[in-house]
Amino acid sequence: MNHTSIYLLTFLAVLMPFVAYVLFANNTPATRGNRKQEEEDLPSLFRFCLTPAKIMNAVGIGSLIHKLFPSQCRIMRKKLQYAGLNLTPEFIYQSRLFLMFLLGAVGAMGAWMVVEPDQQGAIPVAGLIGAFVGWFLPGTTVGNLVQTRQTKILQAIPFSIDLISSAMRGGLDFSAAIRFYVSLGTEGPLIDEYRIMLREMELGVIRTVALQNMAERIQLKEFTSFTSAVVMGTELGASLAETMEIQSEEMRKLRFSIAECKAQRAPSLMLLPMALFILPAVFIIILTPVFLKMKESGVPLF
Repeated sequence: MNHTSIYLLTFLAVLMPFVAYVLFANNTPATRGNRKQEEEDLPSLFRFCLTPAKIMNAVGIGSLIHKLFPSQCRIMRKKLQYAGLNLTPEFIYQSRLFLMFLLGAVGAMGAWMVVEPDQQGAIPVAGLIGAFVGWFLPGTTVGNLVQTRQTKILQAIPFSIDLISSAMRGGLDFSAAIRFYVSLGTEGPLIDEYRIMLREMELGVIRTVALQNMAERIQLKEFTSFTSAVVMGTELGASLAETMEIQSEEMRKLRFSIAECKAQRAPSLMLLPMALFILPAVFIIILTPVFLKMKESGVPLF
């Protein structure tokens, strides 16, 4: 067994127990509750960073981050709200620090095991690349969750408006119609937002303000326009059910136009994978016989 294999096995023997502890320490069935369920519903990346972030928060790194970067923490808190994650901005930055050092060390260690002695300059470069990836990975994950959640909400909004307006035409008021939709609708982020709005209305928040708060949490311009139309119709005394039906039809047209725009972008998006994967294979198939014939005939190629 050579020295590289020994170094690799030693590194794995040290790293794997820590990784196993981080992954499974928060999954013990002894203490289950609402917080434990929320932790289990987190993405796997954030579950992996949960224990290191708690350790860093215990030593005061979280409060230090909040004091040093208050504006960035406010921006991150809004992104977490849009993504539907019950996390703090300090947790995201602690996860970034942990992943930056972890992936940086892994990249440097991997390069040290692979490169030749005269190529030691690649070790810090690999470490910097790993640290760069570790720093931006949590933010990218949050951004992807925001886009996924907004897409699900946009797909469910027209059906929800139709069902709520139909319930209102059947004699229910606005809050009762929303409860009817929440009880019958498919579980998803839109149902969760309606539950929060109902809870606000039960605590005394008026209907228009609760709708505006929901639009602020969702951050979809389509739902914001729907909220503005409902608020204006309420102030003018128009029929709320008719207003919602009109807005539902407008949202369906908007969804169709968005789908058309994505379909029109498909050819341009296909250029990159074609250039990377398809065209090289085509050139190899076409040029390889020519290359072999020229080599057999003694033509100097290079």
